Amino acid sequence: MITGDDQEHDRAQLERMAFFSDAVFAIAMTLLVVEVKLPHIARMEDELLARALLSLVPSYIGFLVSFLVLARFWVSHHLTLGEMRATSPTLVWANLFLLLAVAFTPFPTAIVAEYAQLRVGVGFYALWLILLGVLNQRIIRLALRHPELRRADASDTVLVPHLRASWIPVLIGGLAFTAGMIAPFAAVVVLAVGSPIITYVMRRRARA
Repeated sequence: MITGDDQEHDRAQLERMAFFSDAVFAIAMTLLVVEVKLPHIARMEDELLARALLSLVPSYIGFLVSFLVLARFWVSHHLTLGEMRATSPTLVWANLFLLLAVAFTPFPTAIVAEYAQLRVGVGFYALWLILLGVLNQRIIRLALRHPELRRADASDTVLVPHLRASWIPVLIGGLAFTAGMIAPFAAVVVLAVGSPIITYVMRRRARA
């Protein structure tokens, strides 16, 4: 029998995990801008500064894409934990592995921004995105497999579509990796515009 003290303890443990996760997401998203380096120019001229700023376009794209990627994963994480009432050692470790990949984000972002013209550069970023997607799915699957960890009014009708949507970053990462092995720039295009397109297609299929 679960007592009031047990419920309070479970809620406190879940809140600690949620607060810690939010902090890691926030720090990783903030550190992304560090990879957009301050331009240095030989002389104080507008034309030189304009050229230097334009040369940073890959860094701007890398920052924007990775920020939106992490934002999407944070929303997913927020939704999943919103269905929970307690944690477990397995869930805590699954969450830590996800946060490990989240904290690593600035590095693959810097790689793809600097070496977007190389297959290894875009391939490395795509594999990181796939890894993030798989680790995120792990948390959702644990929530589905352990109803005792979920709120009393929670149901599979929320988490099952959420699990289906969690395939989007995995698909984008796979497509980007495949495209990048053919033409690196194609991978950048997939990473930049793939999410809204795949989301739209999946929603259309779900409605059908």
